Amino acid sequence: MNNSREMLMKEIQELAFAKTETELYLDTHPTCRMALSHYREILGMLDEKMTEYQNKYGPIYAEGALGDTWSWVKGAWPWQTEKEMTGGKNNVGV
Repeated sequence: MNNSREMLMKEIQELAFAKTETELYLDTHPTCRMALSHYREILGMLDEKMTEYQNKYGPIYAEGALGDTWSWVKGAWPWQTEKEMTGGKNNVGV
């Protein structure tokens, strides 16, 4: 089983979480240069990982499916696991 898709999605989720947490911190500390620098770094890494995911596996969000055809419905959904994609046991919530 190839876990690279799931690992990449986990990295994206972790970065998205860090992005939200940093945004909340910046709401109360808007002049903190260290937090602003950290936020820019997170945005760059998140953009890089999302681009990598979309290039390898397709769009993460529906708006990423715009093209000559509506490709959002093709292939696996971003939140599906390898087992779900291959007809194995559904391990959501496990």
